Amino acid sequence: MNDESDTCESKQSSGSGCCRIEIRVRGQLSDQWRDWFENMELRFLETGEMILSGAIPDQAALMGILNKINRLNLTLLSVNEVSQKQSNVEKEKE
Repeated sequence: MNDESDTCESKQSSGSGCCRIEIRVRGQLSDQWRDWFENMELRFLETGEMILSGAIPDQAALMGILNKINRLNLTLLSVNEVSQKQSNVEKEKE
């Protein structure tokens, strides 16, 4: 079996569902912006950074979120696909 079988792209192309993504940006927004990022969870870090996380159905949805981040002039630090387990571990560390 190929390691690619569990990647976001293979899940999307097979129609088996969406991926969980974490996007880290420099800067923070007030809580009133939560609705604009739809189903994304916003976590505010003491470092002045923010993590947006949630299920993304496809690359078009991801690009929509990245475009919103760009329009808000936030600095994109990283975009990572994470498993549900990894996401829960990160929450416990904070």
